[in-house]
Amino acid sequence: MKLYRLNVTILPAFLIFLLSTFCNPPNKQTDMDDKDQNIKAEVIQQLQNETEHFISAWGRTENLFKIDPECAALIIIDMQNFVCAPEEGPGLQGMAKVIENTNRMVDICRERDIPVIWVRHNINTYGDSTDGGLYPVFHNREHIRSVENYGKSTEIYNELHFNKDLDHVVFKNRYSAFLPAPPESELQIKLISLNIKQLIVTGVATNVCVESTVRDAMQLDYEVILISDATTTFDNVIKETTLMNIRLLFGDVRKCQDVIDEILIIS
Repeated sequence: MKLYRLNVTILPAFLIFLLSTFCNPPNKQTDMDDKDQNIKAEVIQQLQNETEHFISAWGRTENLFKIDPECAALIIIDMQNFVCAPEEGPGLQGMAKVIENTNRMVDICRERDIPVIWVRHNINTYGDSTDGGLYPVFHNREHIRSVENYGKSTEIYNELHFNKDLDHVVFKNRYSAFLPAPPESELQIKLISLNIKQLIVTGVATNVCVESTVRDAMQLDYEVILISDATTTFDNVIKETTLMNIRLLFGDVRKCQDVIDEILIIS
């Protein structure tokens, strides 16, 4: 496979937004002026253009995988109260649209007998210790409380079309739903039992648990289709960079309506 360098003309603006994001974390971000918004839109457009350039140069088709209802499952990552309705802070960008499109995917998959699997993040705490590995190093105590011991914040958000009698639920305590794996994670055990080879993925956050899960899925030979408008994170440039990386090397990235249309045609 030939490798091509990223167009360096987009890097200064891209770095500006990386720095502004980390200097102004989600709960402290200030409103950006029109100039910053325009630069951001330009960065996103150029990232999308670069992705198309790479795919064309590599001689690849737009989509690698055709949806196969016989071996597909819908995987919904971390759509829980602590993300969808956080007690503190503004939450992630565009969550209303992510919830809407996740529900659309749930409805069509359930209608066409495609298994729906909800992945819940949970850290078990025992006094000063947890089973979350290094997770507490990167998150403050308030956040850990929101994801610990199967509390209310870890429950699936009530505006989602979750059906405990029809759907499947698995738990994880790492970013990737395929970890820890001695020998398999709850998710992989479920996928093996259902004979699943293809994953249609939605959820949050795009660049954290979603990307970690998608990367591991591809390495474990699962075909991945990520729904771009049913995932989000704290910054649109960060999201677009993640979508670019996934589309280039780890799976298909497609719109919710496009996937629904294909499912309706083939099943």
